[in-house]
Amino acid sequence: MNIKHNKEDVLKTGLGMFCNKGYNSLGIDEICKVTGMTKGAFYNAFQSKEQFLIEAILLYAKINVNRIKAQLQPRKKLSAYERLYQFYINMLEVQPKVNFMGCFINNIMSELGSANEKVGLAATKAFDEFIDAIEPAVKEAQQNKELNSKWKARQMTELFHATFYGSLTRAKSSKDHQQSIKTIKLLFNNLKTTK
Repeated sequence: MNIKHNKEDVLKTGLGMFCNKGYNSLGIDEICKVTGMTKGAFYNAFQSKEQFLIEAILLYAKINVNRIKAQLQPRKKLSAYERLYQFYINMLEVQPKVNFMGCFINNIMSELGSANEKVGLAATKAFDEFIDAIEPAVKEAQQNKELNSKWKARQMTELFHATFYGSLTRAKSSKDHQQSIKTIKLLFNNLKTTK
């Protein structure tokens, strides 16, 4: 019997598996077993494990860009600086609850970014999409004189997110997010304008 699989559902399941095991430790047999796909259906839909990963990266980026935009949209009670600060602190505070899983894109960049050009490009594209989604809040904070405006908003956004990724990697490896939170707080405090 030929079963139709929802491609997005299969990719979401794959995302969870990649997050838990990484790319190199996850085989196609296991993907097929968990998703209920036959190998033939898997190869028909994705051609390879690499292509499956790339499509999972694109889906993860799409989901998270929407989440970032929703979390950073203007609110009456919180300034742009406060929204940005809470955005990063919240992502670190959740780590113990998710067993220090980290961020899928950060994990893939660390595991395969330099070893596989196609995966590296897909992960870089996802990272850039995250920067695009965060940058408007940084610009707003600079316009409101909450953040230093000596740097371009894009550079500052890159600094925030790259520091977050480094802090996240440290939290993941040490199973302790407190130092990572201190690092983000230090960064924000040093870029905040003094009034």
